[in-house]
Amino acid sequence: MSGNVKKVGLALGSGGWRGLAHIGVIKVLEKNGISIDYITGSSVGALIGGLYAYYGSVDELEKIVENIRYRDMINALSDPRAELGLLKGNKFVAFLEGYLKGAKIEDLKIPFKAATTDILTGETVYLEKGNLATAIRASISIPLVLAPVEIEGRKLVDGGNSTPVPTEEVRRMGADVVIGVNLYGNIFPLTAAMEGQMKLNAREIFRLSYQMLLNQMARENLEHADIALNPKIPERSFNLFKNFVKEKGTVLVGEEAMAGEMGRLRGLLSPQV
Repeated sequence: MSGNVKKVGLALGSGGWRGLAHIGVIKVLEKNGISIDYITGSSVGALIGGLYAYYGSVDELEKIVENIRYRDMINALSDPRAELGLLKGNKFVAFLEGYLKGAKIEDLKIPFKAATTDILTGETVYLEKGNLATAIRASISIPLVLAPVEIEGRKLVDGGNSTPVPTEEVRRMGADVVIGVNLYGNIFPLTAAMEGQMKLNAREIFRLSYQMLLNQMARENLEHADIALNPKIPERSFNLFKNFVKEKGTVLVGEEAMAGEMGRLRGLLSPQV
């Protein structure tokens, strides 16, 4: 019997306000004494994953989220820009620095990488050193909304554009068991609209079409995970920031998804005979 302790890697996916479910996933792992050895995150997954890698405590993470108000989000993103994006994003970096205090990725408590996309090549670029707040800002840079971040000569945008759930990279970091979280996995079929409880308009059609593509890419990413989570997040009408503040019950959905796989995870972590 091998005495080696298996390393756990967590790949947190893109998905805007739905990223609150990531907190629930981490919460259940902590509660069950499962150490997270490596983290990768794409877009909101980089935000939640980066904060957790810095603090190393889900309690601290929950305190931050619980105290964020709608006006905080508006203030953090109130720097419009005419070129390459509606928003400059500098105030958002300053907002993050209020929590991250200039932290560098290479100094984090848990090894972490933020997934971004090079808008000129289409390649996924993983940020594994340098300022954490800037890396998160790059990973969440939704094209046309937030201007790209230039790092080492590359123009970087939202990691979800190329790798919504960065499972392969967390395996390369050294994880023996990979947990991947797809935040788009239960959007379709869109029963709320089918049952007349949600009104469709041109903006919603565009959003849903984009989410279909992201979900398909995320499903392919999850093929490289040992534990594939698709939290059952109720769909809501789109509001880029308000949902993040109002839908905090989404944390519980993440808890339920991870709790349902704990038996399988323990089996994967058991020493091999």
